[in-house]
Amino acid sequence: MRGGSAAGALLAMAVVGWPGDTMAQLFTPARTLTTTAVGFQVPQVCTWQGDVHVVWVDGARGSGGVRYQRSTDGGTTFHPVLGLGPERANPGASARGVKVLAQGEHVYVTWLDGGLRFRSSNDRGGTFGTILELTREKEGGLRLAATSRQVYMGWFRSSEEERGNIHFIRSPTGGVFADIESLNGQQGYGEVELAAQGAHVYVLWNGVGSDESSGLYFRRSVDGGRTFEPIQQLAGMGEGSRDHKLAVQGNDVYAVWTECGTGLASCEVLLRRSANAGASFGPVVNVSNDTRASSKPQVVLRDSRLFVAWQDHPPGALGPDVVLSMSVDGGATFLPRRKVSRTQVQSLSPRMVGAGMGVRLVWTDGFNGEREVLTRATVGLGLALGPVENLSRSQKDSGEASVAASHCGAQVHMAWLEGNAPQGNAVVYRRATLPFAGLYCLLWPDPQ
Repeated sequence: MRGGSAAGALLAMAVVGWPGDTMAQLFTPARTLTTTAVGFQVPQVCTWQGDVHVVWVDGARGSGGVRYQRSTDGGTTFHPVLGLGPERANPGASARGVKVLAQGEHVYVTWLDGGLRFRSSNDRGGTFGTILELTREKEGGLRLAATSRQVYMGWFRSSEEERGNIHFIRSPTGGVFADIESLNGQQGYGEVELAAQGAHVYVLWNGVGSDESSGLYFRRSVDGGRTFEPIQQLAGMGEGSRDHKLAVQGNDVYAVWTECGTGLASCEVLLRRSANAGASFGPVVNVSNDTRASSKPQVVLRDSRLFVAWQDHPPGALGPDVVLSMSVDGGATFLPRRKVSRTQVQSLSPRMVGAGMGVRLVWTDGFNGEREVLTRATVGLGLALGPVENLSRSQKDSGEASVAASHCGAQVHMAWLEGNAPQGNAVVYRRATLPFAGLYCLLWPDPQ
């Protein structure tokens, strides 16, 4: 356990049967935040202590603007909706890729609309500063990270002839931004992942925008993004690395991704661990390790336990299942997987957060037009699973779900789209709460 406390481990064991177990998380009724969201864009939810922040792209009157709503009481009530983005700054297009992140009193919202746009609040989302137009180029793959002192953004910029760049920008808590930097050197460009902890900044990207068979690349900064160390290539033995994710806890940095092709029986979920804050990485570990097609991994660290979930497509099945595994030795070995979903159709887009003593997963089940948003959580410290629960329970199509945890995993917050039309969709929110939140914060304190 964190800090190596045997007493903490025993205490956690003792809680396994308590009402505070993840099975006891009780969901609030569904709350509709809007009925005018654009389709096919995932509403984003994030938390900081008792605050909940939700953003989406709204299509009311053809605006295509960014909307924001917050709760300051853990999701019990919500303040009025704020419009953050221009009412269709570019005719015929809407904002996309909207992200939200809270860090103490600061709330950051960024999106793409004819370039990179950014707004920040220093009063927990009560008011926001002006829109900052950071670029006017064709951007994609936007990611956002922050510490108590800095906010960071990473993205890719494509150009002709399959050439492009991985770009990075930083600012002290949303103030004046430094110059945009290109991080990929002579390597390819593609989707970006970004993480920050203390003075360390980690950037992970693939090169599939330039070459479908390209690898996976990593760079770190140890001075708050002012300078970056040389590029490390983490993968490249197959026909393309994708679906990559980062997880950071102390000096441990985990990169998880999907790779297909040479030397592998099928598409596999792979992992590499750094035990020295990204200075170097250990060997590749095959997490899925079978002949099924595996993809879309998610990774969560809980004390010394590493959880990895992914989509697993059995031969002959209509679609993939969601499965979960866990390592207790830093990712060197993994316990046998557990099947999380129970569908006869397909389970897609898994999301995972720390919850209770373990993790909670959310995914979309079914085919377009008849989809539901389902959830399931682990019980105790291992891979035992509670029941599958249907969050949406709607006659309408439900999907594009996001999830965030607060109060050290004692609360989880979900937001998703209801409806699959280009315009006029609902953003729906639900929250689940465990008792004894203070106990969870003693054992699994939130990162600061």
